[in-house]
Formats: sequence, C-alpha cells, structure tokens
Amino acid sequence: MRATATARVPQQSLADTLRPIHRAWLDEAARLLEPALDSAADFWSRWGAIQYLSDDFREQFRLEHGLVDELCPFLPAEASERLLRGGDRILHLRLELERLQRRGRRVVTSDLALATRDLLEQLGVWCAEIEAAAQEVRADDLSAAAALLIDHLKDGVGDAA
Repeated sequence: MRATATARVPQQSLADTLRPIHRAWLDEAARLLEPALDSAADFWSRWGAIQYLSDDFREQFRLEHGLVDELCPFLPAEASERLLRGGDRILHLRLELERLQRRGRRVVTSDLALATRDLLEQLGVWCAEIEAAAQEVRADDLSAAAALLIDHLKDGVGDAA
C-alpha cells in the first residue's frame, strides 16, 4: 500500500487579508478629506467631506470596529485594549472633524487641517495595529460573524481585495 502525502497549503493570515482593505480605506479617506483643507475650498468640497465622514467612513469604521471585537478573544488583553482605545480615538476624531466641517467658513483653516491630519494619521496607526494583532490569526479561526464582516470590508472600499 502506498502512502499519499497531502501538502498542506498555508492559510493566509488575517493581516494579509486586511492590508489591501486598509490601504484602500486610507487612500480613499485622504482623497476625499484633503480637498476640504484648502482655505479656498468651495461648499461642495466641504459638503463632500462631511458626506464621506457621515456615510462611507462611518460604515467602514463600524465594520472595522466589529471585526476588532471579534478579534479580541484571540489576543492578549493588552493588545485588545489598545485596539479598542484606538477605535475610540478614531470615533472621537471623526466626530470632531465633522463638527469642524459643519462650521464651514467660520472654522479656522489650520484647525480643520490639524483635525484632518490627526484623523488620517491615527487611522493609519489603528489599521497598522489591527494588522499586527491579526498576523497570527487565520480567517478560518474566526466566527461566521467575523467572516461576514470581512466580506463586507472587502466589498466596502473601492477595489481593495
């Protein structure tokens, strides 16, 4: 009798799945928020930024935060807390930026620029922290709810995946 060996194909880590999704989200956020930084930005540039923050960004954040919640049981407590605190920071920054955007011409452009840059920078940090935490996690290890969130994330941002 001949023994047959089956080659085990390594699964892609969750971080490998998330990396292009995050890159697309960061690119999209910069592309849609930065035009409103110009002191001469017209109504439509500011309106577009507000709409993006209120709709697409908010939905992407909701999905990411849900995935972080699903990921936490696989992580040390310290890593889970860091990701949750990072999510809280992004939420706070998004709300602050929306508030500034809604003030329109009454807002000091430097305040708006600082808030936008802070949000984009912290978003990049949070995404990198999620990827680092997810490096040893395989998608198959996660719940069906997490798999659904990942599918929505893949669909959510441009041509991410």
